[in-house]
Amino acid sequence: MKASFADRIIKLEPAAVYDILKHTVGGKVIAFAAGNPSPEAFPAEQVADLAHEILKNQSITALQYGLTPGYEPLRKHLAPYLSKNYNVGGDNDQILITSGATQGIELAAKVFCNEGDTVITENPSFIGSLNSFRSYNINVVGVDMEFDGMNMDKLEETLKKTSNARFIYVIPNFQNPSGWTMSLEKRKRLYELAVKYNTLILEDNPYGDLRYFGEDIPSIKSFDKENIVLYAGSFSKIISPGLRVGFLLAPEEYFAKLAVAKQASDVHTPLLNQMIVYEYMMRHGLKEHIKKICDIYRRKLQLTLDCLEKCLGEKLSYVKPEGGLYVYCRLPEHIDMMEYCKKTLEAGVAVVWGSAFLVDENEKTQYFRINFSTPTDEQLVKGIEILGQVFNAMDK
Repeated sequence: MKASFADRIIKLEPAAVYDILKHTVGGKVIAFAAGNPSPEAFPAEQVADLAHEILKNQSITALQYGLTPGYEPLRKHLAPYLSKNYNVGGDNDQILITSGATQGIELAAKVFCNEGDTVITENPSFIGSLNSFRSYNINVVGVDMEFDGMNMDKLEETLKKTSNARFIYVIPNFQNPSGWTMSLEKRKRLYELAVKYNTLILEDNPYGDLRYFGEDIPSIKSFDKENIVLYAGSFSKIISPGLRVGFLLAPEEYFAKLAVAKQASDVHTPLLNQMIVYEYMMRHGLKEHIKKICDIYRRKLQLTLDCLEKCLGEKLSYVKPEGGLYVYCRLPEHIDMMEYCKKTLEAGVAVVWGSAFLVDENEKTQYFRINFSTPTDEQLVKGIEILGQVFNAMDK
């Protein structure tokens, strides 16, 4: 029997990064393409101890069905934690525990958009979010990025001519793929435009805790007086991506529909995983652990930048990230970006070509993305040497 696919899915292709990662299985190819935390960053022993204790003493709770909004102790602890540490959330906000922040993004598309509606995103943007929007036959409109965030003049032009824009999706901190951070001025301007044009904002902040240089910038949600900002967060980058525990902070008036949409998807996020996160926060806290992983990534980022300087110098350009997991590198115009990425893979290094992150993947770009958290230090040194060798072979 030949399968007949739904219209909304037939044109949807797997994210490029997953296709690239197939080549890294077996360890023969150095993976600069992933966005995985370093194994050094996992609190593995503490998580193992907590899982054992929970299954020994609270097995019925952990193994039984739970409430869709999430494990109540975790939700009650998260509310003051987010308020105290990030100045987000108020009396009108509710927390929905999700299966990673990606589910929160997908739920926003599911709840707020009909087919043919528009979502405005940064261009480039996170592949997973773009595919979530595409899977609902949403019209995705990209607004070009600058080094300090989305171009606000172009955003207003887009809002003026788009009557069915349901929300604006942004990753303000150490954006994926660019690693760039939106300035405070632009965050305020974005909020003002959303209010002016009666549009929601979906603020995705999976990397916000991973700051290695500079000062924290207030989130967009922190100055939300009109109840128009949904805030997606995750424990994937600070505890474990495999636990799949994230959250969506949403104004009360939207919460019930988001919860019922999640209920239809997976009933609830696995309770054992939620309980592990809760017990970890209560017993170990996150402050010291975040400091530890930031120390690891600060060193790995600096090693990456030093190697790029040594092996490629002024041959490619990039903005030094202040945090996150990525360096977004721009090749000079005379180097074919797609050919370069193909040749680096053949030489044993997997990077992600920049067009994979664009709303229109046929649009020309000279960028490619390097991840520095996943490889070992030795792989970073060797891999960037190979990037330099491939560049020199093509630089004729």
